Amino acid sequence: MAQFKVRLMFEWGGPCLWGMNKAAQSAFGGYSNLETTLPLSQRTKAKLVELTKAHDGALDWSDPGGRSPWSKEQFTKFETEALAILLDVQTELGDDYLVWYEPIGQWDSQ
Repeated sequence: MAQFKVRLMFEWGGPCLWGMNKAAQSAFGGYSNLETTLPLSQRTKAKLVELTKAHDGALDWSDPGGRSPWSKEQFTKFETEALAILLDVQTELGDDYLVWYEPIGQWDSQ
């Protein structure tokens, strides 16, 4: 059974790896900065930073409740890359970690 539970979830302007049980929060500093405190490769950490920045582009910051500026293709590309990095994170962290992805939602054409 996995000792540490970690959720990959992109948040506007925030972190993307979240400690979801006491063991993860105690060992890696709570909800923030898990991208830097978990034992991940520099390549994976850099990709998480890249995806976090890309995710922030999905929000119209001048109208946060409005339509995303992303096209359907951009949304699909992001989800594909998020699932790929999830596999990298799971592989690098190993069996002591249960890591899952919380999708950003569905593309809205309206």
